[in-house]
Amino acid sequence: MIKHYWLGEFINTLMRTILIADDDPVILKLFEHNLLKSGFNVIKCTEGATVIAQAHLHKPDAVVLDYLLPGRTGLELIADFKADESLASIPLVIVTAQGKTMTKDELMAAGARQVFTKPFSPMLLVSALEDFMKN
Repeated sequence: MIKHYWLGEFINTLMRTILIADDDPVILKLFEHNLLKSGFNVIKCTEGATVIAQAHLHKPDAVVLDYLLPGRTGLELIADFKADESLASIPLVIVTAQGKTMTKDELMAAGARQVFTKPFSPMLLVSALEDFMKN
């Protein structure tokens, strides 16, 4: 007898997984909708304290972090990812309402691959993530 469950597992390996961390349910839903529509698998969390554990559990291909999450800032989370050998190579995207150039420069210097200032088109995020997956 042939088992057909392998097809689902095969498709999941082709789909890239993105971990989104934001405490705003509207932003989470907006990002999730656009990422799913573009063929990404999406994992969501709403607190900074759970991001690292979720990253270990789901092994995402990229992480999108709100700069001001309850429990951890984007800068602290970047440091957490970079300090963990098993997570250090995951591309990190920070989304922020702060809009300060100094903050963007700090985040990029700390290891963020991209920083977006809210509001912005979710398709810019999708495009950046697709570029990361190609490289």
